[in-house]
Amino acid sequence: MDQHGQSISNVLHAHKTFKPLSRETLQAIASVSRMIDLAPGETFIREGEESKDLFLLVSGTAAAVRDSGDGSLLVLNTMSSGDCIGELAFLDGGRRTASVRAETPCRVIDISADAIAGLANASAITGELKGALASVVVSRARTMSDDMLASLRHQLEIKTLQNQFGYFLLFTISLFLISSVLFYHVTQGHVENIYDPGFSWQTVFLFAIPCLIIIKAMKIPLSDLGLRKERFWRSLLEAVIACVVITIPVSIYFFGYWEKPSGQNVGVTVDAFFVVQYFIHIVFQEIGSRGLLQGLFQKFLGDERGHRSILMTSAIFASLHLTFGMDAVLITFFASLIFGYVYVWQKNLIGVIVIHYWLGLLAAMIVAF
Repeated sequence: MDQHGQSISNVLHAHKTFKPLSRETLQAIASVSRMIDLAPGETFIREGEESKDLFLLVSGTAAAVRDSGDGSLLVLNTMSSGDCIGELAFLDGGRRTASVRAETPCRVIDISADAIAGLANASAITGELKGALASVVVSRARTMSDDMLASLRHQLEIKTLQNQFGYFLLFTISLFLISSVLFYHVTQGHVENIYDPGFSWQTVFLFAIPCLIIIKAMKIPLSDLGLRKERFWRSLLEAVIACVVITIPVSIYFFGYWEKPSGQNVGVTVDAFFVVQYFIHIVFQEIGSRGLLQGLFQKFLGDERGHRSILMTSAIFASLHLTFGMDAVLITFFASLIFGYVYVWQKNLIGVIVIHYWLGLLAAMIVAF
């Protein structure tokens, strides 16, 4: 065997697929094989051809590609140093199912099936080599099976996400419809006092209907709504500290500088009933706005930082307050921005609920007293 054939024999002997072959078989295969250097983009196997040669990628990276039918090429797989290429055609003599091209400078060993067939002991050599290639076929089939399973799971996730987005779209449309109906009744004078607790609770229950439907339809767990044990006490402590810090300057302003306009009546009475029902009201609001709406926006937009989700949630939530006037819309929008970032920071709804409740309570006490 010449030096070239010996070099190929050494490479084959060091490879896990060819190592079990006898010395005589390796030498016979090496004697009819050749080392080929390929430039990037060069194709050495073409889809549909009847070649049965087996290739061993010694160095570099190659890609299996297939005609997609529209003139473009679809990349099926990427192969690297040490991979066997073209084993199926070598085993069954069928046509090539894909083309293979060099992606980087490559060196391959071309094992000619026709040349092996011309050797004196061709049957024994071919049988031994095909037996060694069985492990390659099994390993590749297992990889393809795993890839196919992963692809099916991915397609299922996409399908599920599409269905959930449909629910989400109907959910947002229903919110605007309810808001439009309420706004119409207020403008037509059907509601005497928009601050009446009865009207507020009717509004909450109307908005709760689509919220409960989408939670059930999408099987959203409580943890995804921000109602979780993790970070509960830390979020609560941070919220209490924030409330204390806010209360100090508000109290100074209220007791030192605030003068209530004479004759002003906003219809707000702060008593024990108001304090309790307002807290429950805030819990419903935050579950629906931050926990559900903002959470779904983050999911569908892939918005990890939450900026877009907070902005869109604030805009929608503010528009739902049109029945209370433009001042309420603006205040709600900017307050919602703050609450949204607090929720993103704390990842627990308890902190937002406490801060929202306390700020609303302070505002109610200022205008009531």
